[in-house]
Amino acid sequence: MAKKLTKKERAFCVGFINTGDIAEAQAYSGVSDGGALLCREEIRDELKRLSRVYNESVAYTASAGLKKLAMGDISDAVRLLYEDNPDSETLRTMNFFMISEIRRKEGAMEIKFFDRIKALSQLCENSPVDSGGSIYDAIIASTKANNGDEENAS
Repeated sequence: MAKKLTKKERAFCVGFINTGDIAEAQAYSGVSDGGALLCREEIRDELKRLSRVYNESVAYTASAGLKKLAMGDISDAVRLLYEDNPDSETLRTMNFFMISEIRRKEGAMEIKFFDRIKALSQLCENSPVDSGGSIYDAIIASTKANNGDEENAS
């Protein structure tokens, strides 16, 4: 029967999963010999469990980010175009998540957005749901055709 982990041992496992560094995990948890802990089967089992949880969390976070890029609101970016000199408080309240680049020169501003079609494509490719629907295929074919790739559009 596997030994139950102490609070410090669990904290070490969390620290190690987050950093991949024994010394940082030791400092985070207060344990003195992380190397010895890594040799214990119950610690390795906990690290495997936490790794699965962490990977699922990263996948959900990536999916949420792709959704924001693909379908996010650009009204704050448009508002920025018409603001002469927005103060820092106003800028802090604005959502610029889907902006890849902002340039200001000679009184003009250029705002480049992340490619929504690429984000949607990534989202569909990584989705557990079957992405073979006709609307998805139509969007991809249309994008390829608009980019001058008519041969590969179907």
